Amino acid sequence: MQIKTFFALLTVVTAASAATRPKANEYKDTNCQTWNYGHNSFELGDVTMDDTSNSVYITHGQRADGVRKWFYAYDGKTGNGGSCTGNRLSTSSSSVAPSGCVNLNTAYPGKRIRCLRSISE
Repeated sequence: MQIKTFFALLTVVTAASAATRPKANEYKDTNCQTWNYGHNSFELGDVTMDDTSNSVYITHGQRADGVRKWFYAYDGKTGNGGSCTGNRLSTSSSSVAPSGCVNLNTAYPGKRIRCLRSISE
């Protein structure tokens, strides 16, 4: 391998590993303390929330190529491991799901977050 090719590849790998992967880690309690399920990948799509989860820690993140990713919250799902359905939830200030620890039952009054969809900016 030529030295220029090696350093070019090393630069790409380093940049990709430094990027923040989108995450939607589920917890059994309402304050992100008791682990339930983890989801993180540069290419996350729909992430269904298990019925035993009560909070999710959201990090919006980036794809491997550096493009920003955001999550939208939905009140429906086809099933565990399936797809988002139903209504996209939003607040008056944003249609994007909040980041950090989010209570699945109270983040959107009268609605439960059942699925998160990761989209590119």
